[in-house]
Amino acid sequence: MRVAIQGVRASFHDQAARALFPGRALELVECASFPLLGRALAAGEADVAVMAIENALAGSILPNYSLLERHDFRILGETYLRIELCLMALPGQATADVHTVLSHPMALIQSEEFLHRELPRARLVEASDTADSARLIHAERLSGHAAVAPRLAADVYGLEVLHAGIETNRLNYTRFLVVGRRDSADVPAGANKASLRFETPHRPGSLVEVLEVFRDCDLNLTKIQSIPIVGKPYQYSFHVDVEWSDPARYREAMARLVGRALRITHFGEYARAERIWD
Repeated sequence: MRVAIQGVRASFHDQAARALFPGRALELVECASFPLLGRALAAGEADVAVMAIENALAGSILPNYSLLERHDFRILGETYLRIELCLMALPGQATADVHTVLSHPMALIQSEEFLHRELPRARLVEASDTADSARLIHAERLSGHAAVAPRLAADVYGLEVLHAGIETNRLNYTRFLVVGRRDSADVPAGANKASLRFETPHRPGSLVEVLEVFRDCDLNLTKIQSIPIVGKPYQYSFHVDVEWSDPARYREAMARLVGRALRITHFGEYARAERIWD
């Protein structure tokens, strides 16, 4: 199976792909950015794509909601991954030798407490990907450089972990979606979660009327995100995630939305991932 990811082998996206497809032989299609990931999947260069959609600390990745809309992708599943960060360098290096730290800007922010305490004079350099920072240090034999990256990156790129668990907040999780084109496989058995997009009439109470449908049909609203509508300044669409225990109530809710919500898009029905922090 060809899986497009943002980043390179041993990145968090790679780990998410392994979690979503355990035991499967995966051919990674490495993409330098999310827009390139979207293009690769749309062009048929990958069978599916794994894409981060929100982080427990940083919130929603808004451009990726726009990617779903632009390419009309279908959500096939999800997983949550705890973000554990390690400081790693070439074998034989010590923390005192490090003068430059490379990583994705979010990883640098999420480990800044450790970095400021242990490496107050080190230069922090932003990179496009955590694992790619590790790969670069290995490929160019950069002494005095360290990467903030997943432990898997040290194993893959031959680096030594100087410090593990350097993230400031241990309850840091990222939600990843597996998405496909509209010609992807059928709805998986046991689906109990859905992702929808809709607009509402521009009048008082229109959004409340939609939310009341979810309430009345016993759907659990786990996410609501407003996204600007391109070409309509200060008008917004709404992306929501809903969960249910009775599929019949979900179908009833979808029927009752007609007339209350406008331009409804069903991005997919799929099995809810285990919330591993509960």
